[in-house]
Amino acid sequence: MNSIVIGIILFTVSYIGYRLFNLIHFPASRLVGPIFAVALMQAFGLSIEIPSFFKMAFSVIFGIYLGLRFDKSAQKRLLKAIVPALVLSVSYIFITMIYGRILTSVSHMDQNTAFLSVIPGGVAEAGVLAVSFGANLAQVSSFQLVRYLSIVLVMPLLSKYIIVPLVNRHKVGEDQITKVNSLEKAVVFEKNPDENQITYSSIWFFIVGSIGSFLFYKVHFPAALLLGATVFVAALQTLAPVHFKLPNVKYYEWAQIGMGAIIGTSFTKESFIEMGTLVVPMLMMTFLIVTTSIFLGFVFSKLFKMDYMTGLMSVLPGGISTMIVLAEDLDADVVTISTLQLARLITAVAIIPILYQWLL
Repeated sequence: MNSIVIGIILFTVSYIGYRLFNLIHFPASRLVGPIFAVALMQAFGLSIEIPSFFKMAFSVIFGIYLGLRFDKSAQKRLLKAIVPALVLSVSYIFITMIYGRILTSVSHMDQNTAFLSVIPGGVAEAGVLAVSFGANLAQVSSFQLVRYLSIVLVMPLLSKYIIVPLVNRHKVGEDQITKVNSLEKAVVFEKNPDENQITYSSIWFFIVGSIGSFLFYKVHFPAALLLGATVFVAALQTLAPVHFKLPNVKYYEWAQIGMGAIIGTSFTKESFIEMGTLVVPMLMMTFLIVTTSIFLGFVFSKLFKMDYMTGLMSVLPGGISTMIVLAEDLDADVVTISTLQLARLITAVAIIPILYQWLL
C-alpha cells in the first residue's frame, strides 16, 4: 500500500473520528477523536504502518507552534513569575523521576516508556517524545490519555462541587489578581499585530523551524525535531527586528489530527491485550499524579498567595488551552495559570528529556 493511499485512509478515518467527538463537545476532540477512530480500525485488523516522513513532519509542526508561544509578552510573564515557575519546574523534575522509577518497578515497561508515561506534558507532546526516544508509543499514549481524561472530565466536577465549596467556606476575602476575561487574550495564535507595522510572511516560521529541527537532528539532540523547531522559532520571534505574520492556527489543528492518527496506529490487537496487563499501574499512576497536583496546588496557593483554584489550575498537567478554559469556568486567574502552564510545558518537553539523558 503506497503512501498516498495510506494518507487518504488515515485522513478520512481520523477526520470522521474528530467530527464525531466534536459533535459531543469532547475535550481535545482533534487529538482524541482520531486516536480512538484509528485504534478501533486497527483493532478490527486493518493495520497501517505510518511512513516515517509523516511522523517527522508532525514533530516539526508541533515544535513550530510550541515556539510561537515564546513571544516577547510570554517572556515578560515568565520573568514576573520566575520564582513560582522555577519551583514548579523543580517539583515536576523530581515527581517525574520518582514516578518513573515507581512505574518501572511495578510493571514490565522499559525505562524510557515508563518515564515518558508520567512526564507532565500533553498526549501529543509525549507522543512526539516517545517517537524520539524509541519508547512504546501505545503504552505512553495510553497512560497520558487516561491521565488527561481524568483531569478534563473529573477535575471540573471535583472542583465545582467539592473543592470550590470547601475553599469558599474558609475564604478570607483576599482580592484576586486581575483576570483576563477571554481565551483569545491568552492564546498566542489569536493576537493581532500593530496595523502600522510591516509584517513579513509566516512561511519564515516554517523555514526556520525546519532548519532548527534539521540541525538539532544532526547533532543527535534529545527530541531533536520538536525542540529544534521550538528553539529556532522562539528565537526568530523574539530576536528578529521585524514583525512576522503568525501562521494560521488551522495548520496546528490539522497537525493535531495527524498526530492523533499516528498515535492511533500504535494500538494493535497485541497492544490492546498488553494494555490489559497495565490497567492497575495505569490507574495507580493516574491517581498519584492527580492527587499530587491537588496537594501541589494547595502549596502554591499558600506559598505564592494565590487563590486555591488558580494554584490548582496552574500545576495540573492537562494542557495550556484546557486549563485556561477550566480557569474561566471556575473564576481563576487566567494570566497566572497560562504563565505557569507554559513553564510546565517547557519543563516537560525540554528540561526533563535533557536531564533524563544525563541522570538515567
